[in-house]
Amino acid sequence: MAFHYSVIMSQTYEFELHFALPPSQSDAEAWLDTLFEAGCDDALIGVAVPGRVSVSFTREGEEVMAVLLGAIADVTGAISGSVLMSAGPDLLNLTEIAERLTEHGAPITRQAMRKYAAGEARKLATPFPAPAISGGTPLWHLDDVLTWMVHEKKLPALPGVAALRALAGATRALNVVCEYHRARAESPALMAAVEEKLQPAYVHHP
Repeated sequence: MAFHYSVIMSQTYEFELHFALPPSQSDAEAWLDTLFEAGCDDALIGVAVPGRVSVSFTREGEEVMAVLLGAIADVTGAISGSVLMSAGPDLLNLTEIAERLTEHGAPITRQAMRKYAAGEARKLATPFPAPAISGGTPLWHLDDVLTWMVHEKKLPALPGVAALRALAGATRALNVVCEYHRARAESPALMAAVEEKLQPAYVHHP
Protein backbone atom coordinates (compact mmCIF):
# COMPACT_ATOMS: atom_id res chain seq x y z
CA MET A 1 0.00 0.00 0.00
CA ALA A 2 1.42 3.38 -0.99
CA PHE A 3 0.31 6.83 0.10
CA HIS A 4 0.92 9.64 -2.33
CA TYR A 5 1.23 12.88 -0.43
CA SER A 6 4.07 15.36 -0.72
CA VAL A 7 5.27 18.86 0.02
CA ILE A 8 3.94 21.35 -2.50
CA MET A 9 3.57 25.12 -2.66
CA SER A 10 1.12 26.73 -0.27
CA GLN A 11 -2.38 25.56 -1.12
CA THR A 12 -5.85 25.75 0.30
CA TYR A 13 -7.04 22.35 1.51
CA GLU A 14 -10.66 21.40 2.12
CA PHE A 15 -11.03 18.40 4.42
CA GLU A 16 -13.26 16.86 7.08
CA LEU A 17 -12.33 15.53 10.51
CA HIS A 18 -14.74 13.41 12.56
CA PHE A 19 -14.32 13.12 16.33
CA ALA A 20 -15.89 11.15 19.16
CA LEU A 21 -16.63 13.37 22.14
CA PRO A 22 -15.77 12.40 25.72
CA PRO A 23 -18.70 10.45 27.25
CA SER A 24 -19.15 12.93 30.09
CA GLN A 25 -19.39 15.88 27.69
CA SER A 26 -21.11 14.47 24.63
CA ASP A 27 -23.32 17.47 23.80
CA ALA A 28 -21.64 18.69 20.61
CA GLU A 29 -23.47 22.03 20.55
CA ALA A 30 -21.86 22.95 23.87
CA TRP A 31 -18.46 22.97 22.15
CA LEU A 32 -19.22 25.36 19.30
CA ASP A 33 -17.86 28.53 20.92
CA THR A 34 -14.88 26.68 22.35
CA LEU A 35 -13.89 25.34 18.94
CA PHE A 36 -14.21 28.77 17.35
CA GLU A 37 -12.02 30.35 20.03
CA ALA A 38 -9.45 27.54 19.67
CA GLY A 39 -8.71 28.43 16.06
CA CYS A 40 -11.43 26.59 14.17
CA ASP A 41 -12.90 29.81 12.77
CA ASP A 42 -11.99 28.49 9.30
CA ALA A 43 -14.32 25.50 9.69
CA LEU A 44 -17.95 24.45 9.56
CA ILE A 45 -18.99 22.31 12.50
CA GLY A 46 -21.55 19.53 12.25
CA VAL A 47 -23.36 18.23 15.34
CA ALA A 48 -26.05 16.02 13.84
CA VAL A 49 -24.83 12.74 15.38
CA PRO A 50 -25.04 12.46 19.19
CA GLY A 51 -21.62 12.12 20.80
CA ARG A 52 -19.84 13.12 17.60
CA VAL A 53 -18.61 16.33 16.05
CA SER A 54 -17.61 16.76 12.42
CA VAL A 55 -15.40 19.68 11.47
CA SER A 56 -15.04 20.70 7.81
CA PHE A 57 -11.95 22.86 7.37
CA THR A 58 -10.78 25.18 4.62
CA ARG A 59 -7.18 25.78 5.63
CA GLU A 60 -4.08 26.99 3.84
CA GLY A 61 -0.57 25.59 4.21
CA GLU A 62 2.48 24.22 2.43
CA GLU A 63 2.71 20.66 3.76
CA VAL A 64 -0.56 18.80 3.81
CA MET A 65 0.11 16.55 6.80
CA ALA A 66 1.18 19.54 8.88
CA VAL A 67 -2.11 21.24 7.98
CA LEU A 68 -4.12 18.17 8.99
CA LEU A 69 -2.24 17.60 12.23
CA GLY A 70 -2.59 21.28 13.12
CA ALA A 71 -6.35 21.08 12.64
CA ILE A 72 -6.55 17.90 14.72
CA ALA A 73 -4.54 19.57 17.47
CA ASP A 74 -6.91 22.56 17.46
CA VAL A 75 -9.91 20.31 18.03
CA THR A 76 -8.38 17.95 20.58
CA GLY A 77 -6.86 20.90 22.41
CA ALA A 78 -10.26 22.55 22.64
CA ILE A 79 -12.14 19.37 23.57
CA SER A 80 -10.11 17.38 26.07
CA GLY A 81 -10.75 13.67 25.65
CA SER A 82 -12.02 13.89 22.07
CA VAL A 83 -10.75 11.19 19.71
CA LEU A 84 -10.23 11.41 15.96
CA MET A 85 -12.36 8.72 14.31
CA SER A 86 -11.74 9.44 10.62
CA ALA A 87 -10.64 12.03 8.10
CA GLY A 88 -11.79 12.87 4.60
CA PRO A 89 -11.77 12.99 1.68
CA ASP A 90 -10.91 9.30 1.53
CA LEU A 91 -13.67 6.78 0.82
CA LEU A 92 -15.92 8.23 -1.89
CA ASN A 93 -18.31 7.01 -4.54
CA LEU A 94 -17.76 7.80 -8.22
CA THR A 95 -20.07 10.82 -8.21
CA GLU A 96 -18.27 12.31 -5.23
CA ILE A 97 -14.89 11.75 -6.88
CA ALA A 98 -16.07 13.53 -10.03
CA GLU A 99 -17.37 16.43 -7.93
CA ARG A 100 -14.09 16.77 -6.02
CA LEU A 101 -12.08 16.83 -9.23
CA THR A 102 -14.37 19.40 -10.81
CA GLU A 103 -14.05 21.61 -7.73
CA HIS A 104 -10.26 21.44 -8.06
CA GLY A 105 -10.11 22.51 -11.69
CA ALA A 106 -10.36 19.15 -13.49
CA PRO A 107 -13.94 18.94 -14.83
CA ILE A 108 -15.07 15.35 -15.22
CA THR A 109 -18.54 13.87 -15.35
CA ARG A 110 -19.80 11.01 -13.24
CA GLN A 111 -20.60 9.22 -16.52
CA ALA A 112 -16.93 9.35 -17.46
CA MET A 113 -15.94 7.99 -14.04
CA ARG A 114 -18.41 5.13 -14.43
CA LYS A 115 -16.94 4.26 -17.83
CA TYR A 116 -13.47 4.13 -16.30
CA ALA A 117 -14.69 1.93 -13.45
CA ALA A 118 -16.57 -0.39 -15.84
CA GLY A 119 -13.55 -0.74 -18.13
CA GLU A 120 -15.46 0.79 -21.04
CA ALA A 121 -12.98 3.57 -21.82
CA ARG A 122 -10.53 2.94 -24.63
CA LYS A 123 -6.73 2.89 -24.54
CA LEU A 124 -6.26 2.21 -20.85
CA ALA A 125 -2.99 0.59 -19.84
CA THR A 126 -4.18 -0.62 -16.43
CA PRO A 127 -7.56 -1.56 -14.95
CA PHE A 128 -9.45 0.84 -12.71
CA PRO A 129 -8.77 0.29 -8.99
CA ALA A 130 -11.05 -2.12 -7.18
CA PRO A 131 -13.43 -0.49 -4.69
CA ALA A 132 -12.36 -0.54 -1.06
CA ILE A 133 -15.97 -1.22 -0.07
CA SER A 134 -18.29 -3.16 -2.37
CA GLY A 135 -22.06 -3.32 -2.26
CA GLY A 136 -24.99 -1.25 -3.41
CA THR A 137 -22.88 1.92 -3.47
CA PRO A 138 -19.20 0.98 -3.89
CA LEU A 139 -16.62 3.28 -2.33
CA TRP A 140 -13.08 3.86 -3.53
CA HIS A 141 -10.05 5.32 -1.84
CA LEU A 142 -9.71 8.68 -3.55
CA ASP A 143 -5.94 8.22 -3.35
CA ASP A 144 -6.14 5.02 -5.46
CA VAL A 145 -8.33 6.61 -8.11
CA LEU A 146 -6.22 9.76 -8.46
CA THR A 147 -3.04 7.71 -8.68
CA TRP A 148 -4.62 5.62 -11.43
CA MET A 149 -5.81 8.71 -13.29
CA VAL A 150 -2.35 10.26 -13.17
CA HIS A 151 -0.83 7.02 -14.50
CA GLU A 152 -3.39 6.93 -17.31
CA LYS A 153 -2.83 10.63 -18.06
CA LYS A 154 -6.45 11.50 -17.29
CA LEU A 155 -5.66 14.46 -15.02
CA PRO A 156 -4.21 17.87 -15.93
CA ALA A 157 -1.07 19.08 -14.18
CA LEU A 158 -2.78 21.77 -12.13
CA PRO A 159 -1.93 22.99 -8.60
CA GLY A 160 -5.45 22.22 -7.42
CA VAL A 161 -5.25 18.63 -8.65
CA ALA A 162 -1.83 18.17 -7.04
CA ALA A 163 -3.20 19.52 -3.76
CA LEU A 164 -6.18 17.14 -3.89
CA ARG A 165 -3.92 14.17 -4.57
CA ALA A 166 -1.66 15.13 -1.66
CA LEU A 167 -4.69 15.54 0.59
CA ALA A 168 -6.19 12.18 -0.43
CA GLY A 169 -2.98 10.35 0.42
CA ALA A 170 -2.64 12.10 3.76
CA THR A 171 -6.22 11.52 4.90
CA ARG A 172 -5.99 7.86 3.90
CA ALA A 173 -2.81 7.48 5.96
CA LEU A 174 -4.50 9.10 8.95
CA ASN A 175 -7.45 6.73 8.68
CA VAL A 176 -5.20 3.68 8.55
CA VAL A 177 -3.37 4.80 11.70
CA CYS A 178 -6.61 5.65 13.52
CA GLU A 179 -8.19 2.31 12.68
CA TYR A 180 -5.06 0.40 13.67
CA HIS A 181 -4.76 2.03 17.08
CA ARG A 182 -8.50 1.70 17.71
CA ALA A 183 -8.33 -2.02 16.95
CA ARG A 184 -5.24 -2.43 19.15
CA ALA A 185 -7.05 -0.74 22.04
CA GLU A 186 -10.31 -2.66 21.64
CA SER A 187 -8.92 -6.14 20.83
CA PRO A 188 -5.25 -6.28 21.82
CA ALA A 189 -4.98 -10.08 21.97
CA LEU A 190 -6.69 -10.56 18.62
CA MET A 191 -4.57 -7.88 16.95
CA ALA A 192 -1.37 -9.36 18.38
CA ALA A 193 -2.31 -12.80 17.04
CA VAL A 194 -3.15 -11.43 13.60
CA GLU A 195 0.05 -9.38 13.42
CA GLU A 196 2.13 -12.41 14.37
CA LYS A 197 0.58 -14.51 11.60
CA LEU A 198 0.72 -11.83 8.91
CA GLN A 199 4.11 -10.32 9.67
CA PRO A 200 6.15 -12.53 7.30
CA ALA A 201 3.90 -11.50 4.41
CA TYR A 202 4.25 -7.76 5.00
CA VAL A 203 7.65 -7.18 6.55
CA HIS A 204 10.62 -7.25 4.19
CA HIS A 205 13.93 -7.88 5.91
CA PRO A 206 17.09 -6.38 4.39
